[in-house]
Amino acid sequence: MNQSSQPTFQRGFSKDFKAFLDQNYKLWGFHRPDIISGCYGGAETRPTQKPSKIPIIFIHGNSDVAVGDGSYGVFMTGFSSQIEYFLSQGYEKQDLYATTWGDADSTTASLNYHSENYLKYNRAFVEAVLEYTKSPYVNIISHSMGVTLARKIIKGGTGHDELGSGRYDLGDPLTSNVKVFVGLAGGNQGLTSCYTSGSSLPTCGMTNGFYPGQPPYVGRSEFLEQLDSNSAKEGKYIVTGRANYDEIIGGNNLVWGKYTTRIKNENEEILFNSPSVGHFGLRDEAGPQIYSILKKQGAINQ
Repeated sequence: MNQSSQPTFQRGFSKDFKAFLDQNYKLWGFHRPDIISGCYGGAETRPTQKPSKIPIIFIHGNSDVAVGDGSYGVFMTGFSSQIEYFLSQGYEKQDLYATTWGDADSTTASLNYHSENYLKYNRAFVEAVLEYTKSPYVNIISHSMGVTLARKIIKGGTGHDELGSGRYDLGDPLTSNVKVFVGLAGGNQGLTSCYTSGSSLPTCGMTNGFYPGQPPYVGRSEFLEQLDSNSAKEGKYIVTGRANYDEIIGGNNLVWGKYTTRIKNENEEILFNSPSVGHFGLRDEAGPQIYSILKKQGAINQ
């Protein structure tokens, strides 16, 4: 099942992509030298024209590792399985991109929230890939907390983070640059675990956390409410993924009677109904379904 612990592909950025980032995005440290298997992607030589394939950017979940090899825990393998699958379908390293946001430490997961820093970091990474590849479009595949982070970085606009610089602005929407957006096992309506832990933990916070509200009296966190009230779309075609046996989201994926994995205005849903596929299984097994959706949407080749 967990082939991802076998490093069948060369992790890390290509020399050329790393050189490009050092020259243009050095302050962000996207290559994450502090983390094992913390990044992936890039061409051998600098692209001079748009690539034949539409690049895919992967945005992982809370405390995960971009292309983890199991060093930090059995589930912390990021998008390794999906990347292996896309490579088997004719994609190359220059078509697939991932960086690690956060500290890759599951013991501090409850401290992570939709912070200004994580949003700006991931937004800059998407902009870097667009600039480097010279591609007019990318596809974005996100998982868990990566879904709600990715939705905001594409929608752009302002937000508020008291622990950051206060008010921030991510800039214009990137909707026109995103062909297909995939959000797997996201907490778009909040998380039921936040009912019990309350809003004091940052990850469950009422401003930028997964606080699910107490309808009709109290709404979801400001961040989640604003994601839905912001009319910019996540991409041209929006796909969500749900595992009916998701042990992390729990509660049958329902928050106040709504599937938290669903996104307003989504076009299609990937569903796994097997008890053997949970929160991380969905991340690892969804490659073939995503590939077939990309194919149908004409989103594999430029």
